[in-house]
Amino acid sequence: MYRIATLILLGFSLFASPVHAKTLDPAGKIRPDLLERAVAALDTRDGDSLDSGKLVLVDYSLHSSKERLFVLDLETGDVTAFRTAHGKGSDQDHDGYLDSFSDVPGSSASPEGLYRAAEEYHGAHGLSLRLDGLTPTNANARSRAIVIHSAEYAEPDHLKKYGKLGRSNGCIVFSSADLAGFLEKVPKGTPIFVGK
Repeated sequence: MYRIATLILLGFSLFASPVHAKTLDPAGKIRPDLLERAVAALDTRDGDSLDSGKLVLVDYSLHSSKERLFVLDLETGDVTAFRTAHGKGSDQDHDGYLDSFSDVPGSSASPEGLYRAAEEYHGAHGLSLRLDGLTPTNANARSRAIVIHSAEYAEPDHLKKYGKLGRSNGCIVFSSADLAGFLEKVPKGTPIFVGK
């Protein structure tokens, strides 16, 4: 029931007056069309456990130097934004912009679509978060080890030196401080929509 009410609120906010949209995202940080696509993707997942009270959106149309991952609190409308790196297979000229998505194993590209935040674990990059791909465009996320983690190439010093973040093998990568902040806000089961 909560999920249905949330989706109705989101859908109404997208098409209603600017006052409602402003309530959902007061700072206007999220592109309305990306939010609409995320809601549409959620709407196809009836029966899935995606009721965390949060929705994460990654806007890879933005340069890697910009905050482009948004955590939307579905109860308050508050938005928290973070910087995040994308896959090197999606940005072969390394200009900081994602050019294309791919879920092909070995591509080192970022896959698009709807994910579910799964379990935390400690791996090669320390504390990390596994992701379950929920759409055909990211169905290989588990087998490709597309996860959320931190890395040196996403730290502020790297950005200051190069004017852009480094690139992953397709993972969503934060600075260590931002990863801690993200994990504090985003519980297991949260839907994450990656698009451009």
